[in-house]
Amino acid sequence: MLLEIFIGVVAVLFGVWLGLPGRFEQSTDEIEQLMARGGSKRRKVKRRFTPLDWWRKDERASDRRRAESRRHFRTAFPDDDHSD
Repeated sequence: MLLEIFIGVVAVLFGVWLGLPGRFEQSTDEIEQLMARGGSKRRKVKRRFTPLDWWRKDERASDRRRAESRRHFRTAFPDDDHSD
């Protein structure tokens, strides 16, 4: 019983230790020099073909996002026969 409690406490402490922020080995001057040089170029993602692609229809992600946003908002006309 005590061994299980001890193992649990050690596991919690190890998890807390892993969750601590990392330690920087660069000085602030080195970081400032890297920031002054400018941002890096973003890489284009390489497209890979998978067998699941046969079942997908050719649809752009922007089209999916537009379709999702249109699906959430619907307007209804007021009924005229309920006016008293």
